[in-house]
Amino acid sequence: ERGKIFDRNGELIATNIDTKDFYIDTRKILNKTELKKKLENIFPNKKENYFDDIFLKKQYIKIKPYITINEEKQLKKIGDPSINFHKSNKRIYLQHNLFSHLTGFKSKELKSKIERNLDQHLKEGANISLTLDLRVQHKVHEELSNSLKLYNAKSAVAIVMDVNNGEIISLVSLPDFNPNHPEDIKAFSENNLAFEARYEMGSTLKIFNAALVYENDSKLENKKYIIKDGYQITPDKLIIDEDIKKDELNFMEIFTKSSNVGSINIVENLGIKKQKELFEKLNINSQISLYGLNVVKNKLPKNWDSQASKSISYGYGMSISPISLVSSYATLVNGGYIIKPKVNQKENYSKKRILKDSTSKKINILLREIVKNGTGKKANVNGIKVGGKTGTSRKLENGKYSEKKVITSFIGAFPIDQPKYIAFILFDEPRRNKSESLESFGGNTAAPTFSRILKKISPILNRNNYIKMNLKWN
Repeated sequence: ERGKIFDRNGELIATNIDTKDFYIDTRKILNKTELKKKLENIFPNKKENYFDDIFLKKQYIKIKPYITINEEKQLKKIGDPSINFHKSNKRIYLQHNLFSHLTGFKSKELKSKIERNLDQHLKEGANISLTLDLRVQHKVHEELSNSLKLYNAKSAVAIVMDVNNGEIISLVSLPDFNPNHPEDIKAFSENNLAFEARYEMGSTLKIFNAALVYENDSKLENKKYIIKDGYQITPDKLIIDEDIKKDELNFMEIFTKSSNVGSINIVENLGIKKQKELFEKLNINSQISLYGLNVVKNKLPKNWDSQASKSISYGYGMSISPISLVSSYATLVNGGYIIKPKVNQKENYSKKRILKDSTSKKINILLREIVKNGTGKKANVNGIKVGGKTGTSRKLENGKYSEKKVITSFIGAFPIDQPKYIAFILFDEPRRNKSESLESFGGNTAAPTFSRILKKISPILNRNNYIKMNLKWN
């Protein structure tokens, strides 16, 4: 028997069941007119004249695989000797769409995701236990689906991961599909956007600039940065901070106000070499391997020159997968340890320090300040200390950045004074929405979605939070 797939708590996700296929031997039909009438009542979805065409053939024909118990009972009542049943076996997915981007589906013709990549393993009867939690997955899926409609976005991604061991607790990519009905899969809905897509992540990358400063014991965190004149990044491109009304910013304000000009200034002071070294340490230039799943390789600049370096400092010129960003952020907040993300509980666990503990502590203070007093205010959750960073990036179309189409995101860790989990939310092309504001940014789409998700999943992840949050609400 093919192996089963379970969640982290032993809840069944995929299994095989015994079923029956329905056949007709057209040479043994007693009354074609009577039989046709009864079969059309049992199978009303068959196309017009379907049974007329079948009855013209003199052979043994499969009419329908995997019939239901009710269909079998009705067919047996007919009592025609032409009706036959054959035992068969069907793969079913008990949680329908919830884990579709991880399990994929299995049939004679079509295979994908874990069902395809671990086909031999499952064929031999070995079970797979995922790191994901069905309860958390359900809440994340529900809230992300609601937000996808609210912001009228093209697609959306959510990842929740344990920052200390890399276990992915939840992963949702929308649109998704029901693996029980592969014939109904719509175009592009089978793509796992968390692993198989790349994005220019915008301002979420700015936190790497802070890590650069903290790692190099630089005096830059005590410096004032003049931003009023903008930064001439190329002869025809002036970078300005339109929404920031101050002439100069201190180091903390560069991140709480998400200043592009300040970000460029920081990296210019530190140099390309140190920037590249940090990204290499964080494995952003390496392809992530996930047992049983495919992960796209990040797209780094071919020529990592001064202009590329400055573009990366505020989140452009580099396309990376959501899982790559989440893994890198986990290192920033967990004390400086590089970890390997995983979805299979049996995968080996590895942990290696690559950043100073002091760097991580300072990053967490910075992320907390962004949520308390900066662009991430809407990510706040009563009773839980959250830290995080918003991101908004314009989409590249035909070699030019769109004025209307954006990617919005938020990545946050909690509890930020001693992070245990990290969650990432991304929307592709959220449109204007009256309920939040006229324009779409990470701060008014992904950040409030993060907050709504965290309110729902926090009591599951930590029972103490249920008590704390009830005290706040009451």
